[in-house]
Amino acid sequence: MEIFPDAYILFNDDGYIVKMNSQAESIFLYPKEYLMSKPFWEIAPQYINTSFYNALHKVKEDKKKVYVEFTGATSGRYFGVTIDRINDYYIIFFRDISAAKHTQTELVKAEERFSAAFKKSPALMSIVSLDTGRYIAVNDAFTKYTGYSINDVIGKTKEELDLVCSSSPDECQSKFLKNIPLKEVTMAYKTKSKEYREAILSSEIIEINGRPCLLGVAIDVTDSITYRKEIVNMERLKLVGQMAAGIAHEIRNPLQTVRGFLQLLSFKEEITPYFPQFALMINELDRANQIITDYLALSRDKATEFTLGNLNEIIRKILPLMQIQAVNEDKSITVEHNNIPQVWLNENEIIQVVLNLAKNALEATETKGMITITTEADNDCLVLSISDQGQGIPTELQGQIGMPFFSTKLNGTGLGLPMCYSIAERHNAKLDFVSNENGTTFYLRFPLRSD
Repeated sequence: MEIFPDAYILFNDDGYIVKMNSQAESIFLYPKEYLMSKPFWEIAPQYINTSFYNALHKVKEDKKKVYVEFTGATSGRYFGVTIDRINDYYIIFFRDISAAKHTQTELVKAEERFSAAFKKSPALMSIVSLDTGRYIAVNDAFTKYTGYSINDVIGKTKEELDLVCSSSPDECQSKFLKNIPLKEVTMAYKTKSKEYREAILSSEIIEINGRPCLLGVAIDVTDSITYRKEIVNMERLKLVGQMAAGIAHEIRNPLQTVRGFLQLLSFKEEITPYFPQFALMINELDRANQIITDYLALSRDKATEFTLGNLNEIIRKILPLMQIQAVNEDKSITVEHNNIPQVWLNENEIIQVVLNLAKNALEATETKGMITITTEADNDCLVLSISDQGQGIPTELQGQIGMPFFSTKLNGTGLGLPMCYSIAERHNAKLDFVSNENGTTFYLRFPLRSD
């Protein structure tokens, strides 16, 4: 037993140590002669009724070998003990497992720290089993941004969740779906509600309990991209405003002069054969004048006067104007008024926004189609929505909507929606939209003040 690496003692039923090796003497920190001179429970009464004490009785009763771990009462060290019984003696092997226990404790702490960091990280984090290709864990940010609950995701593959957008590069899509590690690639992904968002994704292979897994980390950059686009739009709006302020009065006056003479000449009898051409020229001059008016609306820098107003009343007031266009185009308008509070607004500017959005919606809707105008209070916002039944705005063009001079219409000036965005900004409101193959809905959200 002296060459055996573990501490060894032979224990009788009276509690005396009959045999022991030098390793046992070093563990107990007492000389062998002293340890063998008295019953062990007199030398170390602190071990009575401990897991070690109870294990001895269990071996005596069951006649089966037992392994137990316990902490040294004075040293604080961890011991792993194997106890067996032969005849009237206990054979006990001790091993100091303090280093292993400390390592295990540190591993547990490290796992707890990783778990906390994983769960609370602001980045979208996920773990996919490479054996099955299925998600085994996602964090709070993943569920927040994608709209899927944990139960929706765990056990599913990426194909089943349909996360990938067609606008992402083909190579990235392929690697993402095949669980091949990626390094800082920008990808578009779909949420549960089919909203398109963008993220910078990195992934690498890790081992969890001996199983190969893919850890994915994505930073959602949708809002940053939106902010950058808004800044670009603001700079363009500023440029447009400066241009408008400089040229409006210079151009408007001669246009009015030309229009006046054309109208005067059109009443002369000898001009009658050319009346259609005169009418066309007058219409074109009016169109040019309208473009200048839109310029001026974008460039206005004077303070907007606000009063408490009700959106429902404003819509009722201008509904006949919108219905005239709808009837002429063989379309219809449905208005859903809900009980809403008053908000601070400039009535003339809001009329401009509603008419412009309604006009766009009617133009996007096919014959016999319908647009829907709805007002409702949603949490801390009052929401005006205008929906059409068109074919939707192509995904690749949606990021350019609202930019000055950009229009999806053949004869559009590209200034109507920028004007709406400018008015919304002055009202501290938010104008956004959702578009798919079933149509487009524009939302104008007014903040509700607590006062």
